[in-house]
Amino acid sequence: MPRIYTSESNPVDYCRSCFPKYQDEAYGMHGHDGDGPDGRGNCFAYDAEHPDYDGEEYECDECGRTLTGRDN
Repeated sequence: MPRIYTSESNPVDYCRSCFPKYQDEAYGMHGHDGDGPDGRGNCFAYDAEHPDYDGEEYECDECGRTLTGRDN
């Protein structure tokens, strides 16, 4: 947690507070905008693997807070 990949395979990072609690909610937000690159089809992924946020410069795409190890 807390990364979602959109249907087009774009990563969206969230802090724990902003991460959509339900996969259906996340799909409604990010899972219906088309297909991924190279004709792979819908690339939506909920609670996907992500880099270690601790010490890096990732921000929550919802509230803008800097992500930390607490958000891993």
